[in-house]
Amino acid sequence: MALLEQLNPTVVYTAAIAFLLFKFVIYPSLLSPLAKIPAARWHARFSPLFSWYIKYYKLENITVFTLHQKYGPIVRLGPKELSINCYEGGLKTVYTGDFPKTEFYPRSFSHYGLPNMIAHTDSNRHAVKRKMLSKVYSKSYALSSTTRRVTTLAVLFDRLVPFLQAKVDAQQPVEILKLSYAYSMDSFMTYQFGVSEGSNAILDESFLNWYLDNFFAPRPWAFWIIEQPNIAKFLSYFGIRLVPKKAADATNALEAWHLEVCDRSEKALQNSNDGDELEASDYPIVYSTVRSKHRELDAKSGYNAKEKQVYPRRLELASEMCDNVAAAFETSGNTITWLTYELCRRPEFQTRLRAELATLSQPIDDVDLSAASDAFPDFKDLDSLPFLDAILYETMRLWPAAPGFQPRQTPSGGAVLAGYHNIPGGVRVQASAYSLHRNKEVFPEPETWRPDRWLEATPDQLAEMRRWFWAFGSGSHTCLGNHLAMLSMKAAIATIYSRYHSVIYDAEGIEQDDGFVAGPKGQKLWVRLRPWDTPLCS
Repeated sequence: MALLEQLNPTVVYTAAIAFLLFKFVIYPSLLSPLAKIPAARWHARFSPLFSWYIKYYKLENITVFTLHQKYGPIVRLGPKELSINCYEGGLKTVYTGDFPKTEFYPRSFSHYGLPNMIAHTDSNRHAVKRKMLSKVYSKSYALSSTTRRVTTLAVLFDRLVPFLQAKVDAQQPVEILKLSYAYSMDSFMTYQFGVSEGSNAILDESFLNWYLDNFFAPRPWAFWIIEQPNIAKFLSYFGIRLVPKKAADATNALEAWHLEVCDRSEKALQNSNDGDELEASDYPIVYSTVRSKHRELDAKSGYNAKEKQVYPRRLELASEMCDNVAAAFETSGNTITWLTYELCRRPEFQTRLRAELATLSQPIDDVDLSAASDAFPDFKDLDSLPFLDAILYETMRLWPAAPGFQPRQTPSGGAVLAGYHNIPGGVRVQASAYSLHRNKEVFPEPETWRPDRWLEATPDQLAEMRRWFWAFGSGSHTCLGNHLAMLSMKAAIATIYSRYHSVIYDAEGIEQDDGFVAGPKGQKLWVRLRPWDTPLCS
C-alpha cells in the first residue's frame, strides 16, 4: 500500500492506459489467433461498432456477402465475431459439431418468459423438445396422416379457392403476400389445433390485420431487443426508452391470444376422452402430442407441474405452439410470394407447371369443392413432381425466407475454421443462407432464378448443391417443420396453378429486406388471376 502511495499518479495512469490498450486494441488486432483472419474493417479487429452498424441499419446480409466475395470463406466482423461461407471447415464443422447456440435464440424466440425448442441454448434440452415433435413433423407422417390431409384440404377448398374465385369473378387483383401469410397460418394452425380451434385468417381479414400488425410491431427495434438488450435496459433507468412500450404490448397481445387457443384445445381434449371422441379435422394433433410427451416425462421424473399452473405445462405448451406458428406462417408466406412473382415473370413456366400437374392420377383443376377429400391427389404423388419441387427449391435458394445469420459460439476447447487454427472458445461464429446460396462455383449464375439447375445437375452436382442449400439450416438444428412447410406450399401452388394463370399487377418493393427472417421490402405483391381458358390482361 505504501509503495502505491509513493508512485507518481502519472505513472499509474500511464500504466493503466497501456494495459487497456494492450488488452483491447493491440492484442486483438495483432496477437490474437483471430488477427490473421481478414477483417471487415481495420477497426473491426478491436471494436464491435461495424457489426452493430450493419445490424442496426439492416445491411448485414448484403454487406457480409460482399465481404466474402472480397476476402474469401471467413471474415472477422468484430473482436470476437466471425462469418463463415464454406462447407468444409465451416457449415459442417459449426452446425454438426459441438458449437452451442448464443443468447440470440432465447432473446428472439422465447415466449411467456420460457424457452421453447428453438430458444434453448442447451443442446440436451433442445434434443428433448425436438423429440417431442419429431413424429408429427416427419415427412412420412405428413404425407400419410389423415389429420394432415383433411385439415389441408379444408383450408384449400373451403377457404383459399373460394377466396380466389371471388376475386377472379369480381376481376379484382389479389395481394399475394398477405394471402400467403393467411394461408400458411391456417394450414399450420388447423393441423396444430384442428379446424375448429385453428386460425381462419384467409376469410377473417380483420383478425389477419390485427395479428400481422402485432407480429411485426417489434421489428423496428429488433436490434435493441435481440442484440443489445443490456444497453436498452440500462438506459431505461434514466428514462430513455430505446424500445417503446407498444412493442412489448404487441407481443403480449399475441401471447394472450395464443394462450387462449391452447386453453380451448386443452378443454376440448379433457372433454373428449383425450381426443378420442373428436373428428380427425378437429383433433389438435401437434398440441396433443407435445402435451402427452410432457406428461410422460413428468411422470418419470416425479415432477408435479399441475401444482404450479392451471393445467400441467400450460405456459411451456403455449410457448412451443406460439413459436411454431411464427416459424410456419412468415417463412412459407414469403416463399409462396416470391415463387408467384417468378412465375408471373415467366408465363411459359406456368404452362409447364400446369402440364406437370395434369399428369397426376387425380388432376386438381376439376376437383369439386364438396368432394375434395376423395378427389384431391395423394400427397405422395404431389410431393414427387420434379418441376414443382424444382421451382420451390430454386425460390428458396434465391429468396431464402430466413437469409440471416444463425449464430453459434466456438466451444471452450477452441476450433479450426476455414483453415485457421487455434480459434479460441467463446467466439461468435455464423453463416447465412443469403451468402451460401450465392456461391458461383456451386450455383452458376446465382442471381438468376433457374429451376432447371435442380433437374439438369449430375448426381455429384446435385449432392453439392444440397450441401450448400441452407433454407432450413443443417445438422441437429435443421428446421423440424420443413416437411410440413414443403407439403403445405406445394399443395397451395398446385391448387392455384391448376386453376389459374397469373400476371403481375404491382410488384414495387419486391426486393428482399434484410434480417434473420426477411420478406419483400414493399410488403406486398399484387397479381391478377384468370382461369386458364381466359386471356390475361395486365
